[in-house]
Amino acid sequence: MIRAVTLDFWNTLMNDFHLPSREELRAKRLLEIVGPHGYAPDEYAIEAAFAKAWEHFDSLWYKKSRTPTTAESTTVILHALRIKLPDESRQRVVTMLEEVILEHPPRLVDGVAETLPVLAERYALAVVCDAAMTPGRVLRQVLALHGLEQWFDAFFFSDEHHWSKPDPRAFLAPLAALGVAPHEAVHVGDIQRTDIAGAQAAGLRAVHFVGINSSDLPVSSAEAVVTRFSELPATIAGLD
Repeated sequence: MIRAVTLDFWNTLMNDFHLPSREELRAKRLLEIVGPHGYAPDEYAIEAAFAKAWEHFDSLWYKKSRTPTTAESTTVILHALRIKLPDESRQRVVTMLEEVILEHPPRLVDGVAETLPVLAERYALAVVCDAAMTPGRVLRQVLALHGLEQWFDAFFFSDEHHWSKPDPRAFLAPLAALGVAPHEAVHVGDIQRTDIAGAQAAGLRAVHFVGINSSDLPVSSAEAVVTRFSELPATIAGLD
């Protein structure tokens, strides 16, 4: 019997259509902070520095099933730009990188607002999210902006732990909080390596949501595939 559903955040609940403009805003805010200290890197240097930070993120995410904190990413960015800041200004950069998403929040995937209440009537719900530069404390605010936090009984954000998907603990920790065994749960997400294979390795069943990101569909090992979020209630019921 299925008692719980865990859901990925990015490209499952949220469609991050503001990503290009958010990167531009991060660069602008960074210049505002470092400028008074005598630094004025050009846009190409900033773009390269952020690329270094994402390379660092991917290295840890793929090789160690851990996501770096925003403070770690800040260290990479400032080092690439050869910028040294006093502690207070450095912390301003960290906070800016964490919270700039609130200026351009991601939009909901179509069908999420209408479907989550239906799922919540039948199952305990949890978010299982690998966090990048935006930590769990801010992603909770994003959920609240859309009125979604009320439907979830547990949350897992990788920055709040020492592991990320596909480490089984990323799935087992929220299930323990719900009092649900892995075989009683289904995970919904868009990435084969982390969401699908990771959930299955932890003992959950997996539904592959391809409505936003379908790149892993050819290699999917999921028990079911859905293209619309609104299909989830019927699909999950069919796995029971």
